Amino acid sequence: MYICTNFNAMDSFFWTTLITDIIHAFMIIGLGTLAALLLVSYYLKKKNIYIKADGPSMSNLSESKKITIPLRLQAYERIVLFLERIQPASIVMRMQRPEMGAQELQLALARTIREEFDYNLSQQVYISSTAWEMIKNAREESISVINRASAQLSPEAPASELVKAIFNLALENETPVIAAAIHFVKDEARLMM
Repeated sequence: MYICTNFNAMDSFFWTTLITDIIHAFMIIGLGTLAALLLVSYYLKKKNIYIKADGPSMSNLSESKKITIPLRLQAYERIVLFLERIQPASIVMRMQRPEMGAQELQLALARTIREEFDYNLSQQVYISSTAWEMIKNAREESISVINRASAQLSPEAPASELVKAIFNLALENETPVIAAAIHFVKDEARLMM
């Protein structure tokens, strides 16, 4: 059996080149991996800082909520106040004057309801469409009760007769549309808290 003990220069060059190429390959892979890890680390660090600092989208969202929630709650408060104020029994007590006639009181009540509604028109931006429709229906119901009570009287009747007629109608119907609107608006406001 013959064992070759002399390596010629060609074999030595081959092995040296192979080992050098393997070392270079590992270095390239290692540097590429290191670069990728650095980029990922940098990205995650920036993202973490972005989140901690409440980046623009989160900041806008939280700032938006900080602004709109109080505005919306204020809108619900104003609408409930409006609904309470336009209940026929309530508005009559504020508007009646001894010197008024029934027709004069009727016109003053309807005008006041419309003016208060117009004053609160901007609140519809902050409440649901369903709630706003109920509010409009409540306004119409209140005016309708006043007009029905007035229709039962002569134009020359004193305001006190209209007040009695409105109270009688309000007791009979208890203005369910207004009560339902108040209940709905309160429930909607509670959902925000």
